[in-house]
Amino acid sequence: MDWDGIGTLALFFSSGAVGLGLIMLRAYKARLAAKLEWARLAQTGGDSVYADEQIRELEEKVRRLSERVEFNQKMLERGDATPREDQLS
Repeated sequence: MDWDGIGTLALFFSSGAVGLGLIMLRAYKARLAAKLEWARLAQTGGDSVYADEQIRELEEKVRRLSERVEFNQKMLERGDATPREDQLS
């Protein structure tokens, strides 16, 4: 019997198990975060002030991201691979 092959197989299975465990932990963390968010909304009674604040934050993030996309599109149109110092501000 070839013991080197068994050790490699065991290493393969153990690394797969660790990877699967990490994926399951991330999924559980996301599920728990969603439950906490729902509990927070239920506690505030679906407070419209909280929802409005969340919407404003998301709108600000979208605005900043759209500015970055526009900047990158301009850079690509000009053919610049790397921005210069004066273009960053």
